[in-house]
Amino acid sequence: MTWFRRFHPTRSRKSARIEARFLLAVLLLPVACDRPPAFGEANSLIVVGDESVWLQVEAETYEQLEPTVFTIREENKFNVTHVDPGGSELEELLLWKQVRVFGGPGDPLIEAIASEAGSTPEAGAILQAGDVWARGQVATAIVLEPGHEADSWRAALPGVVAMLDAQYRTYALTRMFASGEDTLLSQQLASQFGVRLRAPQIYHGSVGEDGIIRLRNDNPRPSQRIRSVLVERVATDSADTGLVDADAVYAWREGIDSVAYNVPQRFERAPVEPRSFDLDGANGIEVRGIWEDEGTFPAGGPFVARAVVCPDAVWFFDAWLYSPNPRASKYEFLMQLEEILDSFRCSTN
Repeated sequence: MTWFRRFHPTRSRKSARIEARFLLAVLLLPVACDRPPAFGEANSLIVVGDESVWLQVEAETYEQLEPTVFTIREENKFNVTHVDPGGSELEELLLWKQVRVFGGPGDPLIEAIASEAGSTPEAGAILQAGDVWARGQVATAIVLEPGHEADSWRAALPGVVAMLDAQYRTYALTRMFASGEDTLLSQQLASQFGVRLRAPQIYHGSVGEDGIIRLRNDNPRPSQRIRSVLVERVATDSADTGLVDADAVYAWREGIDSVAYNVPQRFERAPVEPRSFDLDGANGIEVRGIWEDEGTFPAGGPFVARAVVCPDAVWFFDAWLYSPNPRASKYEFLMQLEEILDSFRCSTN
């Protein structure tokens, strides 16, 4: 439904009053000098689109914009809230951090984003601008083809998802390295073992007398969140490296648990298939699971464990997260832990 049809003379007086107030808000907000700060989490998506079109594309939109990842259970990477352009709650939801507007050329919301982006809204385009209705906001205009709104909406979804994934990853990693990199730790690992590993300064990094590398981030406080990475180098003959499999990784974690952690952990395997990967020519395998403290304090969370086969040793990794807030996304913090693991290289070259 186009904006022109919404203001057709046959509409009711009540509808006219609502639409007039909405139009005024839409026209004023983009040009306001003192825009309010954006609300919501970076993984909360406000999707604006005509109700009649939404009913045709709802299932596909949820499927693509709400992919799941296993943490301690299947968790949505992003959470979608749909609102009709004429909805009474639109004014508030336009102040969210992440706003995606699906509409045709000439739609006022599309035009507002295009104006901020300095672009012309043509059918098929995906335009993006910051701080359109609120500070710290990212607003995206998905310009639909008139007369083929549902089809062009579906066709745009893969591009929207790719943009969303890339930007959310950038957001999470930027926050992760806001404190800078722990260059002293990197230099020590390069000098002592000839390997490369990057971690943020905010992590407490050390190489113990037992040769185990410990990285821990308990900000803002341990009761709210802990991110931990433990690394062990196991020297081995090249003939033995082919024996490293998923069972070996789980067995290593079970054995290192009582040695490395103040409070031992019991764990169970996650219903996720082991993943083989390549790190600059080095073969690796990854497993996931859920840990729980064996102490009196009830604590638990997800973990990612890996083994990477280098020419002279196998490097084992255990990255675990404690984040008891049920409303906080564990996906973001697991992504940050995985970034540390992905930075490992068998050689500083």
